[in-house]
Amino acid sequence: MTGTPVLLVDDHSLFAQAVEIGLRAAGIPARRVEPRSSAEITAACSAAAPATVLLDLRLGTEADGVPIEGLDLVGPITTTGCRVVVVTGESGDDTWGTAVERGALTVLPKDTELETLVQVLTAVREGRPVLDEGRRQDLLAAARRMRADAEVRLAPFRSLSPREDEVLCSIAAGMPAAAIAAAAYVSEATVRTQIRAVLTKLGVTSQLQAVALARRAGWLERSTTPN
Repeated sequence: MTGTPVLLVDDHSLFAQAVEIGLRAAGIPARRVEPRSSAEITAACSAAAPATVLLDLRLGTEADGVPIEGLDLVGPITTTGCRVVVVTGESGDDTWGTAVERGALTVLPKDTELETLVQVLTAVREGRPVLDEGRRQDLLAAARRMRADAEVRLAPFRSLSPREDEVLCSIAAGMPAAAIAAAAYVSEATVRTQIRAVLTKLGVTSQLQAVALARRAGWLERSTTPN
């Protein structure tokens, strides 16, 4: 087990190269995996299993511009038989807790000293625990709180009908009622009725407030913007 490699999955070349050099100097076989796509990262980890993977949470974008989210890769990489240690510049116990929830053995900040990183990796590769149980439970609780808060924040938007959701997205895109009506082949009066329904369900009094609320809640990123 101690001879298994360490894979570095990070889109910051200088950081990854520095860590690779430092780990090799400490006698730990390490190599970088270029984060070109989520599929390629998972395949590389599968081929190297049971490797230990140092995984960043922000990994740039794929060729089509889709972000590569390290948080979404924790589970798939763990499923390959690899062990995941998240090393990130992201802060927040909720994000860290989500990573642990999905299978990461621990989460370290990017400014962790090399000596500490080597100690953690040595313990991981020897099968020893690397995250205090009390701290683990705190992180998991933070992740649960984040989800509960999100449910409360998004509940009003989930009460919208599909058509009302489309209208909200159109408003957010800057379309006036007349243009929304023309695009949907309905009357402007119908659209204005739908807009009033959106405002009522969201508990706001203007379209600007509705859009601002949707942006703060992250709803527009979850919704499908109409053509």
